Amino acid sequence: MTDTGVFDILVVGGGMTGTALALGLSRQGWNVGLIEGGERSSLLQAPVAANSVADFEPRVSAISMASQQLLESLGAWKGVTAGRHCPYQGMTVWDGDGTGRIHFDAAEMQTRSLGTIVENRSLVRALFEVVETSNVEVFDGVQVTGCALKGDLRTIELADGRTLSARLVVAADGGNSRLRQWAGIPTREWDYDQHAIVCTVRTARRHQYTAWQRFTQTGPLAFLPLLTETGDEHFCSIVWSQDTAEARRLMALDDAAFTTELEQGIEGELGRIETISRRFSFPLRQRHAKDYIASGFALLGDAAHTIHPLAGQGANLGYGDVRVLLDELSRARCAGLSPSAPLVLKRYQRRRKGENLTMMAAMEGFKQLFARDELPVRLLRNTGMRWLDELAPVKNRIAAEAMGLII
Repeated sequence: MTDTGVFDILVVGGGMTGTALALGLSRQGWNVGLIEGGERSSLLQAPVAANSVADFEPRVSAISMASQQLLESLGAWKGVTAGRHCPYQGMTVWDGDGTGRIHFDAAEMQTRSLGTIVENRSLVRALFEVVETSNVEVFDGVQVTGCALKGDLRTIELADGRTLSARLVVAADGGNSRLRQWAGIPTREWDYDQHAIVCTVRTARRHQYTAWQRFTQTGPLAFLPLLTETGDEHFCSIVWSQDTAEARRLMALDDAAFTTELEQGIEGELGRIETISRRFSFPLRQRHAKDYIASGFALLGDAAHTIHPLAGQGANLGYGDVRVLLDELSRARCAGLSPSAPLVLKRYQRRRKGENLTMMAAMEGFKQLFARDELPVRLLRNTGMRWLDELAPVKNRIAAEAMGLII
């Protein structure tokens, strides 16, 4: 094995969160390495123009204002806005088993948008475009095969035989993080017994820059607005979370039958569904690491926590981790501390763990609330939604917290 030197910090995982962290750390003056298993050329490849549902990536993220501000500070947001993206000004949520409905409006909150729907690959590409002109040393197209603690350093073994060392290793390698397992950090996790079906559709009616979400006993259905390069407002990204048996039934349908179910599922809010892309389905599992840190080691984003997609907060929780870890490591650098100092890592864990657990508990509560079919629960649920919709100050504060404007 060849030792290629020692870094202050190595980030493993070149996705949306890991790349953002590496950029921020480099700007603080740390010697940073970023390890990404994919090829850099593919990460930087520009997408084809969107002329049909097949041209959009099926996986998208709803980026909050707080996450947008982070990306702006890193110089990556201009790359996002140079490509396909859709700021949304409204969000309508309703109970499929009643009359309760809530509508959130950016104008009421005196803000330009509630957030922005962005294809995941566009986010990663925008970040890597900035990485290309930064001091981050990128190791791409190579897999990590091991991680160990040796004295004051963490060593990373690569599949090509190289060994990298760092005072701090940050695992941003996803929900099934191998680094988390190698570090011996256990998780609390359970299946939701649901699958999320994702695809892209073209609808007869324009989406009106609004995110639409209908809750049912078997899971929520979201229509997230997309925008083509030419400004066509008839495309939406679909995230349909359903109990496993129902998801399998839906996935087995042909496109015509599935489209009919989808139109009924959204109660015709956007008219007829004209075309639909290939469908994908993946199991939903909640996962939370018992610790976010170990000696010379920290977890970031999905490696630390995964959450039900019903509120679209997964990416924003990850960017919340990035903001706090950047803040703590900046303080450490100013104080002359090592990035792996226990005080530094413990502060990161304390600041993020409680907030992430709170959001995860809230999402679990929402899921359970709408899964209940008892008449008293349904009446209370729908009455509460109508009542909240009429209380603008309370409703807008909830929206502001979701947007990350209240910290």
